[in-house]
Amino acid sequence: MSNTAERIELDEALSVDNNKAVPLLKRDMSLVKHVMVELTVDVGTAEMSVDALFALKTGDVVTLLQQVNEPMTLRLDGKAVARGSLVAVGDNFGIQIGDIL
Repeated sequence: MSNTAERIELDEALSVDNNKAVPLLKRDMSLVKHVMVELTVDVGTAEMSVDALFALKTGDVVTLLQQVNEPMTLRLDGKAVARGSLVAVGDNFGIQIGDIL
């Protein structure tokens, strides 16, 4: 664990013309298109002992194993469906899709 952390600047998300996007599925999705799903983004992982875990306190920094420039994984129901870059969207985080898996 390190007590120093550096701020990173995230690129602002670029707008994309979705009219030119290639559909993921070329099927009639009218029966399920209204169904809401939850996506999660894996930013990174860390390994530490249980002792180190219980010693964490406010302000501590947990160093992730992934590098800042590595792609993030987008998961649907625990299964990887895409990879992309972390971006800033106003005051929120977003993921700009780079690869559909």
